[in-house]
Amino acid sequence: MRFNNLILIMLGVIVVFIIGVILLELRAVLLPFVIALLLSMIFKPIVVQLQRRRVPMAVSLMVVLLTFSTVLFLVGLALYATIDPFVEQLPYYQARLNAMISGLIAMTEGLLLRMGIAPEEVAWRQVIDLASLTPMVTSGVGTFISFVSNAVLVLLFMLFILAGSGGLSVKVRTAFPDAYASRIAQVIVNVDRQVRQYLITKTLISLGTGALTWLVLLILGVDFPLIWGFIAFLLNYIPNIGSMIAVLFPFVWSLLQFETFTVPLLVLLLLGGVQMIMGNVIEPKIMAFSLNLSPLLVLMSLIFWGWLWGIWGMVLAVPLTGAIKIFFENVEPLAPLSVLMSEKTGPGRGAYPPL
Repeated sequence: MRFNNLILIMLGVIVVFIIGVILLELRAVLLPFVIALLLSMIFKPIVVQLQRRRVPMAVSLMVVLLTFSTVLFLVGLALYATIDPFVEQLPYYQARLNAMISGLIAMTEGLLLRMGIAPEEVAWRQVIDLASLTPMVTSGVGTFISFVSNAVLVLLFMLFILAGSGGLSVKVRTAFPDAYASRIAQVIVNVDRQVRQYLITKTLISLGTGALTWLVLLILGVDFPLIWGFIAFLLNYIPNIGSMIAVLFPFVWSLLQFETFTVPLLVLLLLGGVQMIMGNVIEPKIMAFSLNLSPLLVLMSLIFWGWLWGIWGMVLAVPLTGAIKIFFENVEPLAPLSVLMSEKTGPGRGAYPPL
């Protein structure tokens, strides 16, 4: 018995390793497909409503195509107009940052000398020197632009998914006996509804967070508020860590931009207040249920998906993990796994009884 259990554990490790390698090697295709799958869940109600009014599928897909393309075009146009001056001014802000760090190092070394401690320069200056700031940020911008250029692939996947989603229940009832078909169809409906509910609510919260971030920074006169607002929108999908980074980036930028600490302090307080209100007050009230994911699981999913797919993997980590947990909750043999993935158990904690 112990030998069989050991074999099962080793086989499980091998399967996880193989899946990880596949996800890593097929990143160029799987990442757009996963994003298209999540987007299709958001746009599916539009297609369903149009079909109920006897609108042909081709026309429904055209409406989705025009809606998605318009939003993507407007966002891309606004960001493109902002990214160029952002990249051009990076050397100036890098010089300001290097000067600030050099002053901080000199002050610390003077303090150590007064305390009778001989400071060693080697470790500090090599670790804190940010001469590679411009290439790093430029590389990040290039990665984003490269991903946006693959929006056609995302759109193509999304249209095919939407076109084939309507008849899934019929196919299930045809493929399986009646005793299982209704149960499987109900599981599909529940998972689809709950994942879509979470995605739409989280997206609206993220849009509100990004808009408020943009407005606060615009009023305070911080450079490139649109970029920081868009970053706050994306990072809002990353719990806890994303909120801190969304506040930290504009705060550090304002430190480099302004000579006094008044505006940076306001940036820290106001953006911190926005994140706290949106995350702890607004979101719990408008979200019908909580994913109730374990903090350790969230951290591990961020590390895993971030290692596989970079920053976009971190953005998608919680939605993907939440979708897997919702699926486990609705399939009775897998329900214990959803309990293990949860932070808290019991009624009212976001757990759904398995079918």
